[in-house]
Amino acid sequence: MFDNRGQDQHYVGNFQVLDETFAGEIIYNKERGVIWLSLAKTFQEGNINWKSYSTLSLITGKLNTGAVVKLFDNRRIVDNSINFRMQQLVFSASYMLWSSSESLTSEYNKMICVLKNAYSWSGLTAFQTENEALKLIEPLEEKIYYWFDAKIVFTTRIDKCLCTPFDKEETEIIQRLEMGIECDEKKPLSWFTDIRDRIITLISFSIKDNVNVQEEYLIDFDKYDEYENSYKDYRKDYLVSTIPQRIILKTHKRDQNVSLDQLSSEKDINDTLVKLIPILNLYLSLFRYRDIPIEMAFLNIIQALETFHSRFFYDDKKGKYIESVNERFQNSKNKEKFFRLLLSKTQADDNCKHIILVSRLNDLLIRAGIGLFNRYFWTDENYAQTIADTRHYYTHYGASKERKALRGKDLLEAIFVLKTLLEYHVCAALGIDNSDRIAEALDVHNAWKELGEIQSKQISENPIL
Repeated sequence: MFDNRGQDQHYVGNFQVLDETFAGEIIYNKERGVIWLSLAKTFQEGNINWKSYSTLSLITGKLNTGAVVKLFDNRRIVDNSINFRMQQLVFSASYMLWSSSESLTSEYNKMICVLKNAYSWSGLTAFQTENEALKLIEPLEEKIYYWFDAKIVFTTRIDKCLCTPFDKEETEIIQRLEMGIECDEKKPLSWFTDIRDRIITLISFSIKDNVNVQEEYLIDFDKYDEYENSYKDYRKDYLVSTIPQRIILKTHKRDQNVSLDQLSSEKDINDTLVKLIPILNLYLSLFRYRDIPIEMAFLNIIQALETFHSRFFYDDKKGKYIESVNERFQNSKNKEKFFRLLLSKTQADDNCKHIILVSRLNDLLIRAGIGLFNRYFWTDENYAQTIADTRHYYTHYGASKERKALRGKDLLEAIFVLKTLLEYHVCAALGIDNSDRIAEALDVHNAWKELGEIQSKQISENPIL
């Protein structure tokens, strides 16, 4: 419905701001995620009726095309007078609905989102090979899940209607993942967008890449046009949001964390995913923002691990943590070493009322299983302490911490290891065992690291003149 290119698009009409009507235009840029509403009101001579506005939850408008527009969460960014003859207002909206209905209520039964860069994750296909030729599968395959008290349906959206002739010399068919969020009971728009955001965040974590929304609209099952054979054509309210179009990294499928098939259709992941959302958002910052400094990436991944540990283990209670350590390792032949790693003097001190970062990191490393992250707690007992010292340096600068902090390629390596550790535990929380993939990723990483160290040594011993 809307142009995907980066240019601003302008839509002119009249808009209702509380009890006043303004002429104005919507300025929308899909690529940057911008929705501005520019309004103007002319004062009659000798009658300056000036009203000041700040934030308005809803502004409605009717465009010259006849479409009805509803803009939500409008923040005033300009309020100017032009020669005391005209008031100019500019609002920045969070999202808008493009509708044929002038009703102010916005409750729906279904939301459809067409996603970019999520198709391979779904494992769906619209075509099959038959007699050495491609054939469209009819009806298209669906995958149905019951999450968040909603029916979630994944299927294929094809941008070329295959029932019409191919009248061009070259024709491109693009398949997208279509996600439907459905509920028998009418729900407000925010209910659908909350679920949409959770699932898109999950997909982004799963593929280690960005997912963009190409198109989305909402349906009220009571609003439709009926045709012959009782066919119902549901009216669509198109949703336009300020989520920008992010760069697609084209992560290879073998490097992805989770596929849709690995998520159980019988298990409601609501509670788990709600706890994971802030953790995943910290994780996604590593590739969502292209120019993020490595220090910030490091701090984000450390915060994600600390938050994961506090939300998923021991109810974040030090007493339960110590009790668990005793139960797990009291009879271990390596008891002394495990206690050194998990119950340091600082942690065991009664004056310490919380689980410290070093303990959290070592606990996560050990919980991943003996053999997977061994070199980061067994071979090098001080690894977690080095990470904690680095975090403290970048958050509480001090000369005493500076010499302990990781920098440059060492900091990048730490980000990789910690990111991989988080990936393992998030998958485990979702009921997925990805230890084979994690082991392979660590083996490849360490092999390249060792090769780099050999090359550095050779260069230092035989410098090029």
